Amino acid sequence: MSGSIAHYDVAYIGQALKNNELSQVTLPASSLTECRGEIGNFTLSYQAEEELDQIQTSNIVINLPHQEELPVEGCLSLTGVGEEFLAEADGDKPLIIIQDYQELSAAALSQRGLKLALQAKSEDPAREVYYFYQAMRFMDNNDELYEEARRQEVIFLKHDLGELEISQDGEIFYSREDIELSLSGELVVAPELKPAAEVDRLARIFNITRGPEGYLQVDNIYLQPTLSGKRGLYVLGGARGPNALTYQQEEREYTLQEIKRNLIGVEELDEEERSVDDQKCVVCYTCYRVCPHGAIQRDEELNSMQIMPLACQSCNLCISRCPMGAITRSGEVEEQPQSDRQVIICENSAALAREKADFDPMAGLEVTEVPCVSTVKKEHIYQRLAGSEGDLLILGCISEACKHLTGHDRCEQVVSSAKSDLEKLDLDPERVNYQRLSPRMAADLSAYLTDWKGEVLQ
Repeated sequence: MSGSIAHYDVAYIGQALKNNELSQVTLPASSLTECRGEIGNFTLSYQAEEELDQIQTSNIVINLPHQEELPVEGCLSLTGVGEEFLAEADGDKPLIIIQDYQELSAAALSQRGLKLALQAKSEDPAREVYYFYQAMRFMDNNDELYEEARRQEVIFLKHDLGELEISQDGEIFYSREDIELSLSGELVVAPELKPAAEVDRLARIFNITRGPEGYLQVDNIYLQPTLSGKRGLYVLGGARGPNALTYQQEEREYTLQEIKRNLIGVEELDEEERSVDDQKCVVCYTCYRVCPHGAIQRDEELNSMQIMPLACQSCNLCISRCPMGAITRSGEVEEQPQSDRQVIICENSAALAREKADFDPMAGLEVTEVPCVSTVKKEHIYQRLAGSEGDLLILGCISEACKHLTGHDRCEQVVSSAKSDLEKLDLDPERVNYQRLSPRMAADLSAYLTDWKGEVLQ
């Protein structure tokens, strides 16, 4: 490994973007072995010839091609045919273009298909050109291309699933309403786009979550183009999703703008600091695995986990999941209850519902906000009940609203176990109660608290 470590504005995993303003380096995805650090100061380890080497970078862009899957062998891919294909084509055979076979294609593939159809007609106006599609996807001038193709007598045939079949020898069978058609010719098909080959391994290296289709972007792809869950890490092409093919230029420009903005300066997203007590941490890696933002790594010197402040996005999932209670945030104060009516509320549900209410439904109650009700342990319940003669109500999330996935279920299990223990001790198990709420249920919150207060007074 070389002695000095070079630092770059951006490191590209895969294909680099053209830009003369940024210092940059390009690494093959297959060479990458480790990523440490956070936005502004990443350290990447990679295999360079016969030894490991390292570089430092402020930002990372993963830009890899999609994998393509064709429905049958022998057909040509719409992404691969060029002018030479038409020059060598057999004009006596129909040209058959299938834009959508099993799945809808990206708008960029619609554009390629329409251009290919028009080029074929330009080369040989008498040649039959069939264009099968489920839905015409429009971008840029796709509508103009479509209208021109119709004027050039390209035959457009719309189909739904099950109405179009391709045999293994490339013959087309089409059946829709009163049309029955079988065709053979030169077949060009839009491929199904799949995540890049290295995506799974890169997700593990960068410790970020893959989406349901296997791509590295989980967030809303229209509101947050190219952003990943990890600050300073951007995804393009086959790392981002099928639509990346349609909006390539816009997304490249957006990514470069974000990188330049980062180089001016990056601030923490939250004033509160999350920290790990190295005396309590047992390095079980639970926090590392559950963090959706890749904001946690091991501190080799302390032999403890470490939260990187610029990478942290304040979801508090690590706090709720740590089995040793080793992670805390600044501003947390262990308050002694002053009221006989105590309420513990999730900051992501009941706390938000409280803010939306016309009046404070929790006035007069001793209220404690927690990042997730799964942080409430049985010993906490016992301590609160022992410190007063009143009751304890815990308000968590409904399943659909829980940001911590199963926090509501774990708390309900804890409360159920605590109630069982109280009953065994001949104590009133109804002194502790659990209820699920959505952040939108302000009216339900007020009604439930009113009923609960009435039960406590009785």
